Amino acid sequence: MPDSEGIIKYKNNDIAIETMIMGGMYKEPNLYIEYGVTIRSKYDFYYESVKFFYDCFELYYTTYSNEINEIKVNTFMLQDEERKSLYRKFGGWNTIKKAMDIVDISDYKNHYDVFKKYSLMREYEKKGFPVERLASHPKFYKLKAEQVTQWMRATVDKVQTVIGGGDLSVKLGKDMKKCVIQWRKVPAMGIELPWENWITLFRGWRKKKLIIDGMLSNEGKTRRLTFLLAYISLILKKKCLMMANEMDEEDVKAGMITAVCNNSIFGFNLNIPESNIVLGEYENEEQFQKVCEVAEYIEQNTTMFFKDMSSDYSDRNIENEIKKHVIGLGCECIFYDTLKGYQTDQWETVKQTATKLKDLCSELNVRGYATIQLTDDSLYIPVEKFSSNNIANAKQLKHVVDHMILEKRIEPNEYNTYNIVDEWGIEMTLEEYNKHDKNNIKWFYYGQKVDKNRGGGKGMVLCSQVNLDLNVWKEIGIITKDISNNKNNNKRYYNKRN
Repeated sequence: MPDSEGIIKYKNNDIAIETMIMGGMYKEPNLYIEYGVTIRSKYDFYYESVKFFYDCFELYYTTYSNEINEIKVNTFMLQDEERKSLYRKFGGWNTIKKAMDIVDISDYKNHYDVFKKYSLMREYEKKGFPVERLASHPKFYKLKAEQVTQWMRATVDKVQTVIGGGDLSVKLGKDMKKCVIQWRKVPAMGIELPWENWITLFRGWRKKKLIIDGMLSNEGKTRRLTFLLAYISLILKKKCLMMANEMDEEDVKAGMITAVCNNSIFGFNLNIPESNIVLGEYENEEQFQKVCEVAEYIEQNTTMFFKDMSSDYSDRNIENEIKKHVIGLGCECIFYDTLKGYQTDQWETVKQTATKLKDLCSELNVRGYATIQLTDDSLYIPVEKFSSNNIANAKQLKHVVDHMILEKRIEPNEYNTYNIVDEWGIEMTLEEYNKHDKNNIKWFYYGQKVDKNRGGGKGMVLCSQVNLDLNVWKEIGIITKDISNNKNNNKRYYNKRN
């Protein structure tokens, strides 16, 4: 009804809408992935009881379980005395069940829009904005939260509710000395990687950073990923999610157990090929029991999750899975194999997926690693000349990632044309290195062009000693083209790197 001045008194809350927002989360917990990041219960909920149940859900989902049932919820609620008291005061599971029953999940987006609109109007009203003028508009009920903000844009500075961004800029030079002092106390380094040069160049694997590793088809990009995944999970104890659209769970398990069996960094050195493990062919019972020991070690120490994305690796599904595992399960490192267009080969879609991965790393404060395939003609290009032009379908994704490594196997007939500077600063041809480091294993050597690096230097070519059958990836130094090819001068000494 209009007041004496003809202004319509508007309604600034709706308990039914708030109840459906809360009930929808309990009914379909994964709605939190999409909507939870923009809900601020302190501002968005008007009713104390509904706010309580939403806050409990958020804590439950992010720390306890992503499965909702009466027994689990009751158990969780009873773990804290204050929470237990309020839970009983507000009706307990019966209240949650009624809220779940009244919500229509298919209409949740519309409920959410109304919910955020009321929240915004209350916050604007608190700050003295003329909300009743807007509420008196005959089409006010049709407005969305974003349109409310647009209407207020001319006079709004900042409101304490989240509808998808809008933070103010900051004065760049502010607290600069404080940053310098803090960097001295805690250097801006990420977690360790199993290769020293990667640590030095990238400053470790830092949160919000996306690493891209590119290889030719069937050259081992998934094997390298499974080795790195095993290291981050089993050695560093970080929770990881691996998503794959080409390899299934069995393929990944085979690559992982092979890596752990054959790399001393995990405490094992069985020297047993993947083919022997998956075919059940062992030299003797002792070797079989050793592999079983490795399997038990992985089972007892695993912090890894795997998701087969082959049926749907759209950007929307990738985002949902990442948010579900980061927010709901606490994953800190995201692995994706392989970057490619979904239902199309257009390069734009691959760049969009890379951009999505990078954005999610930044938004969720996690680390990202993805593989990509190089073009077929990369086979005929020297590794030191590699660039983003060698990426199949999507050379422009280089612009959005933080670190890019492009790899290629060096052919044996090229060993005498490359020099390697090893970790001791000794330089020799790759041919000489190969002669001195056989260990009865058939090694291959991969050059890795550092094509992009937001952590430091770029352009150099690293070198790994590789055996795909054993899933072994040893960093052995930096290689350079031996222009003179002078066999009498193939050893030179440098200061050992710190």
